[in-house]
Amino acid sequence: MEFDVVVSLILLTALAVGIFFYDRMYTRLTKENKELAYKNSQVDMETKAFRLQMNPHFIYNSFSAAQYLIMINENEKAFNYLSDFSLLMRQMFENAKKSYVKMNEEIEFMERYIELEKIRFNNTFTSQIEFTDIPDVKNYKIPTMMIQPIVENAIRHGLAPKKHDAELKINFRLDDDYIVCKIEDNGIGLKKDAFKESNSENSAIEVIRNRLEVINTFHNKKGKLTIINKQIDDNLNTGVIVELCLPYRDNT
Repeated sequence: MEFDVVVSLILLTALAVGIFFYDRMYTRLTKENKELAYKNSQVDMETKAFRLQMNPHFIYNSFSAAQYLIMINENEKAFNYLSDFSLLMRQMFENAKKSYVKMNEEIEFMERYIELEKIRFNNTFTSQIEFTDIPDVKNYKIPTMMIQPIVENAIRHGLAPKKHDAELKINFRLDDDYIVCKIEDNGIGLKKDAFKESNSENSAIEVIRNRLEVINTFHNKKGKLTIINKQIDDNLNTGVIVELCLPYRDNT
């Protein structure tokens, strides 16, 4: 009788140990599978984001702008333009290798892009970048290739068609565990079907939303994108406000 009890205890102990190690192995494999799924989704979204930044229209129009400066004998301006363009391309390729980038580097990239667009559109718009409650931007890392496509939309579809008195305002603020980037323009606003158009697979807004979904799925921090079409009345649009709420990483 005692022998049976001992055997039963040994078997129960072995079963408990087996369950314990199985649970640990299952948890580890599940975690690894989730991490692999996250990396695959992240790579896919970042590839699409890179394709958006390598917009062939922007590249073609940039060379056309440089060609025009040469034609009107503004050779020094053309040289400076092409120099800044090459630096922009280099930084774009460098950032494409990273999931997160230093905030000051992302801002430097965006400033260079905006200055090139100002030249291309004959300085028909002004811009300003401000910071609220962010003591040192070098202390933060944010998801790369998220802000520039929104700025490009604001310039191309909002400010460029306006042609005069156009303004682009960008504000960064610290809000708990997030960096909030507010991009505001006083352009022609969104068409009624603009949100439907933005649902196409390759649109900038859709890619950004998909990237945020990937980040939100595998992290506790929840980023989000908000678009507001400013209006005085039903007939007069006065621009668009886009708020991009990005989880950040410390770089201290």
